[in-house]
Amino acid sequence: MITEYPSGLIPLCLLLGAVYAWALYYPGMKRGMGNPLTWGMSALRFLSASLIAFLLLSPLIKRTEKRLEKPVIVIGVDNSQSMVLGNDSAWCRKDFPDRLKQLVAALQQKCDIRLYSFDDKLSNGFTGTYKGSKTDISVFFREVNTRYTNRNAAAVILATDGIYNGGTDPFYAAQKIPFPIYAIAMGDTILKKDISILKVLVNKTAYRGDRFPVEVLVAMNKCNGLKTKLTLSQGTRLIESKELRATGDRSLQRATFFLEAKEAGMIRYSLQLDQVEGDGSRSNNHNDFLVEVLEARQKIALVSAAPHPDMMAIEKALEGSSHFEVETINTESLPRSFEKYDLVILNQLPSVANVTDLTGLLLSKIPLLIIVGSQTDLNALNRLQAGLIVNSPKNTFSESQPSFNPDFSLFTVDLKDQAVFREFPPLQCPFGTYQVSPLAEVLYYQKIGNVATKTPMVIYTHALDRKVGIIAGENIWRWRISNYIQQSNHESFDLWIDKTAQYLSARDDKSFFRIRVKNKIYENEPVEFEAELYNGSYELINQPDVSMTITDHENKSYPFVFSKTRKGYFLNAGMFPAGEYNYKASVKAGPATYEKTGKLFIETVNIESSNLVADHNLLFRIASAHDGEMVLPADMGKLAGKILARNDIRSVAVYQNRMSDLIGNPWLFALVILLLTAEWVIRKREGL
Repeated sequence: MITEYPSGLIPLCLLLGAVYAWALYYPGMKRGMGNPLTWGMSALRFLSASLIAFLLLSPLIKRTEKRLEKPVIVIGVDNSQSMVLGNDSAWCRKDFPDRLKQLVAALQQKCDIRLYSFDDKLSNGFTGTYKGSKTDISVFFREVNTRYTNRNAAAVILATDGIYNGGTDPFYAAQKIPFPIYAIAMGDTILKKDISILKVLVNKTAYRGDRFPVEVLVAMNKCNGLKTKLTLSQGTRLIESKELRATGDRSLQRATFFLEAKEAGMIRYSLQLDQVEGDGSRSNNHNDFLVEVLEARQKIALVSAAPHPDMMAIEKALEGSSHFEVETINTESLPRSFEKYDLVILNQLPSVANVTDLTGLLLSKIPLLIIVGSQTDLNALNRLQAGLIVNSPKNTFSESQPSFNPDFSLFTVDLKDQAVFREFPPLQCPFGTYQVSPLAEVLYYQKIGNVATKTPMVIYTHALDRKVGIIAGENIWRWRISNYIQQSNHESFDLWIDKTAQYLSARDDKSFFRIRVKNKIYENEPVEFEAELYNGSYELINQPDVSMTITDHENKSYPFVFSKTRKGYFLNAGMFPAGEYNYKASVKAGPATYEKTGKLFIETVNIESSNLVADHNLLFRIASAHDGEMVLPADMGKLAGKILARNDIRSVAVYQNRMSDLIGNPWLFALVILLLTAEWVIRKREGL
C-alpha cells in the first residue's frame, strides 16, 4: 500500500482519530460515565475518524496480476480477383471457406486466431467475395510486423496464389517478420493457352496538336505459330489494326500506334484482341485507356540564388505531373519579364547573402510560392507584405514538424496523407513571433517536440493582388525521402506539391457556384465531389441544399444530395462501374438558381486478369526463409498439426502491476458507514 503523501502522516491520522474520540467522550467519562459502552463508542469514533483521515491521503494498493497469453496465429487470405479466374475458381468459392473454418477451429484449441483478408488493402475477417482489383501482399506483412512484433505471435499463415501487382516484393516485405511463416499455395502454376493485353504504355496527358505514341504489350502463351489481330478504336470509330503472331510458347509481342490529339478533353480509347481457339481467359483480351488532352501546359519558374535540395525535391515532384512545364532560373540570369509564367517559386528570396532585384516580379500579378530558410532576409520578406510577418531575434531557428489544420478548406488532404505527414522529419523554421494575414489559410502548423502550436508552417493567402503560398521552413527535401521510406513511393509529398501548384497557378473562378471533382477515376475508387457557394459579396455560404444527378450512358440517373461541411459541401457518391458519366449539380440561393454540368470517366482496373499463373516459387522462398513450410490446398488439414507440434508454440505468463484507489473501494465505504451507524445507534440507545 502506498500513498501520494509521506508515510509519516499515517500515525498523524491515528492521532487525529484518538484526539477526536477523546474530545467527544472524555468529559462524559470524567462525570462518571466510563462504562464499557462509552469506551466502545469512543473506539468506534476513533476507528471511523482515523479511517476517513487516512483515505484523505489518497492511498493506493499495488498488486501484481498474472495473466496467461495464448500464442497468436495470424492468417492472411488473398481476396483478389485472380483467385477465382483460374480453373480452381469453384473450389476457392465453395470448398476453401469451409476448409479455412476447419483450420481455424483446430488451431483455436491452443492458440488465439487473427484472421485477415487482403487485396490492395488489409481487412478484418474473410468474406470470400474475391472482388479485389489489385493484390498487394506486402501490405499484409507490414501490418503483421506493426501489430504483432513484441507479442506472443507464434506463426503466420498466408493463403494466396503468389501473384502480386502492387506494393513491394513480398519476399523483402516479410524479412522483418520474426516468427515462422506457413504458405497455402493456391492457384495453378501450369501455363495455359491464353492471349492477353499485358500492359498499355501511354502518356495519360497530351496537348492539343501533339502526336503521341501508344505501346501495347501482348502476352501469347502456348500459342506458337498462331496469330491474332489487335484493334485500336475510339468509340465506334476504328483507328488502326495490327496483326500479331506468336513465336514460341511464351511470346511477348509489342505493337505501337500513333495518335493525334485533335481536340481538348478526356478521350477514351479501346484495345481489342481477336480470340484464338482454346483461349483460357477472355476477360484480358480487352483494355480501355483514357488520355486527357489539354490546351497548354502551365509554366512554373523555380528561382534560387544557388542550387538547393529543396528546389530539386519540388522539381522532381512537378516533373511527375504532366500539367506543368518547369524551368530552373538562377538569380544571376533573371528574365526581364515573368509574364509567361503561371507560378514563380522563390527559394529563400529575398536573401541576406544575395542582392537580387525582384522589382519586376513583385510589380506583376504572377502567383508566388515563397520558401523561407536560413538565407532568407526576414526584414525584406516582411516588407513585401506577402501575408506573413516573422519577427525573429537574430535570425534564430527551431526544429518543427508539421501539424495538420483540420479547418483547412482550399483543397482536400486525404487521411492517408495526413498520417504520412505526421511522421515527417522537422523543418528548420524561423523562431519568433508570426503575424498572419486574416485572409490566409493555414495548412500545417508547427509542432515543436510534442507540443502542437498555432505558429503557421505552410499558409496560402491573397496578397499583392495575387495568390501567395509560404512554406516557413527549410529542408522539405527530407520530407520526400521520408515519404519513400514510409510507403516506398513519393505520392503523398508529390501530391501536396502538385495541389499547391494547381491552386496557386489556377486563375480565380468568379462564379458563385463551383464544383470540383477528378475527371478520371479508377473503378475501385469512390467518386468524390466538393462544392462551394458564394453570396453576392463572395462570402462562402452553405445554408441551401445542393443536389446532384449522375447519368450513365444508358441514361440511368443516380440522384444525390451534398453533405454540408464547415465552409462548403462534400459528396461521396460511392463507386461506379467503368464508363463515361455526366453530372449536373444545382442549388437555389435566394432568387437565383445555379447549375454546373460536367463529365467524369471511370477507368477499368483489369490488372488481375493479365497474369493467372500462380507463383508458388515465391511462397516457397518466403516459407523457407522463415522456418515455415509451403503446403498445397489438399494438405490444409495437416497444417494445424504441423504448427501445434512445434516446441516454440506455448502460452506465456504476463505479469502486470496494477494500482487501485482505496477511496473508490465500496467495502471501505460500507465499513465507515457501519462504524458511524453503530456509534449512532448506541448513542441514541443511551440517550446521548
